Amino acid sequence: MNENLNLHNPTIRVLEILKIVASSDNGVSFSEISAKSGISKGTLHPILTTLVSEGFLESEKGKISIGKWSFKVGNAYSQRLNFVHAIKPYMNEIVCACDEICQLGILDGGHVLYVEKREPKQAIKLESYVGKSLLAYATALGKCLLSVLSDDEIRSLYVGKFETYTSRTVSNIEALLAQIHKVRANGYAYETGESNIDVECVAVPIIINGEVVASLSVSLPSFRSNEEKIGKIVAILKHYAKVIEQSSK
Repeated sequence: MNENLNLHNPTIRVLEILKIVASSDNGVSFSEISAKSGISKGTLHPILTTLVSEGFLESEKGKISIGKWSFKVGNAYSQRLNFVHAIKPYMNEIVCACDEICQLGILDGGHVLYVEKREPKQAIKLESYVGKSLLAYATALGKCLLSVLSDDEIRSLYVGKFETYTSRTVSNIEALLAQIHKVRANGYAYETGESNIDVECVAVPIIINGEVVASLSVSLPSFRSNEEKIGKIVAILKHYAKVIEQSSK
């Protein structure tokens, strides 16, 4: 039996609109939402009017962006991730030790969802935000999370052509699995220029009560990277991953 038979199509339209707007960093136009969702402009207009009126979306200068109530709903979800609050203090320490941005992510299907971040006091900073979602295979955070799945489970997540962010993004399942095998062997993931051509990232899995619940990373612009610094970041992340694991027992 098709599980989708009981889904409510008008509600699905609303959720699709929210997903489209949430995935845009700088807002999205009425026409773009219609084109991406496949919802006719006549049907879309009253839905957007209602969502804006109720505070789930905001409209300014022809661009639609996420509103305060969507933020509140998302924040309520983050409050359920109890382990985030336990990890936050260690993220501050990691930033102090590395002087680079530290981020925490969880697996969301084939994507990695960024649920927390801490930033350094650098003149040149990497742009990131909580709630961002990227294809897991294109990030060090995501590869750590994928590494706890079986090869067959990973294959089932990515069927067909791979979407690529840059010329360095892994582009096929066999290459991805080869990288995942290295992550399992080394206990950390390292990627350079796969999600952003000018950014490198190191990540480790976070284990709480015997389960990998998240992944913790440090990202830095390539011009500040060198072999010695990457080695230092790997050691720092592994140290704090162990501290977090021990403190959760």
